[in-house]
Amino acid sequence: MSDQSSDKQMQTPNAVRAYQREWIERTRQRVKQGEPFAICNGDDFEEILNVMDIPVIVINYWHALITTKKMDRYYQNILTERDYPATIFSMGLATTMDNKPEMAPWGGLPKPSIIIGGARQDTEMRILELWAREFGSVFWPIEYAIWHGIEKVPPPNWFERIRDHWDELVDPHKLDYRVQEQEKLIRYLEVSTGRKCSLPKLRQAIELVNEQMDYWRMARDLIAKTSPSPVSLRDQLSMYQVMWHRGTPHGRDFLKAYYEEVKDRVEKGITACPDEKIRLMWVNALGTPPLWGKWAEETYGAVCVTHNYMGIAVDSYARTILNDDPMRTLAAKYMMLFWTTPEWIAAQAKHSNCRAVVTVAGRQTKAAYEKAGIPMVSIPSERDDEATRAAISKFIESNLL
Repeated sequence: MSDQSSDKQMQTPNAVRAYQREWIERTRQRVKQGEPFAICNGDDFEEILNVMDIPVIVINYWHALITTKKMDRYYQNILTERDYPATIFSMGLATTMDNKPEMAPWGGLPKPSIIIGGARQDTEMRILELWAREFGSVFWPIEYAIWHGIEKVPPPNWFERIRDHWDELVDPHKLDYRVQEQEKLIRYLEVSTGRKCSLPKLRQAIELVNEQMDYWRMARDLIAKTSPSPVSLRDQLSMYQVMWHRGTPHGRDFLKAYYEEVKDRVEKGITACPDEKIRLMWVNALGTPPLWGKWAEETYGAVCVTHNYMGIAVDSYARTILNDDPMRTLAAKYMMLFWTTPEWIAAQAKHSNCRAVVTVAGRQTKAAYEKAGIPMVSIPSERDDEATRAAISKFIESNLL
């Protein structure tokens, strides 16, 4: 069972959580004073908004907050009553339609000047357009968004090449269109807000992102080779909030502090899960810890020590600026961030000395994972219920004990 004594808890994730609460309140005050505010997907435009000092809330993060605070069922009912689908993109719409700040996380969001949405799917575009209409804000669709730059099957070990050789993995003609879309939106924001996006500042932001990811990689590597794990999965995932301040000095400083705290815990022999006997990797879409994690740890000493979001951060966000062109470098990242291939997941699991990957049924096949060299435990849902526990128990008792 995890040690919950105060000296076992990490300080940096707590500092990040506190910073986020302070940030939204500062942002609310800035909006009241007439400053712009934006909503966008995490992989559409965020670094540029940060460079322009336009505060932005990321749709993925807002959805995760709703889920963490167990408000998802409440907002799903609101969507169902209006015949809207309950997706990662529509939860924000539900909070705005409900218009009850006392119910929403952080008291709800201030009115944005603009909502920016990528064309990953038609449903997303329509939901974000309706959300902007509900707010009375501008909606700006981006046609060439994530995964629209891929023309071929990802090559083996793509995750080892994506930082320095991204130009070999994305279609150059579609990238041209994305750069044009980006420049058009920047011009609109410069005119509508009076703020500028300078290329030197954008170059500096990309370098800061690279530095952030280097600190994260070093922390991840320390956790991977240290057993029992010095950091809980909850604290690891809490650090993902720093991703919404990519390319900023405070974002870099948070990851540096995190790495230094992890290093200190390893040197002092501090463990998050002292009863760890079996290492697992947890794969899910929202980046939340497993609800069944405490049960698995207490029953089998089975601990989820890493998550696919750790790989997204470490392997996917850093980019070397090629041809002294930060705008094109950033545009390529927005179009092709990562591929969730079993090979990549298996590489992460093996790096952390995990004996299996746990994920919800249907997202990938067991055969694909086994071919990549790691067993997969398929569970029926993310709930901590009898069916989930039975599936995990059967696998552990048949294969790992």
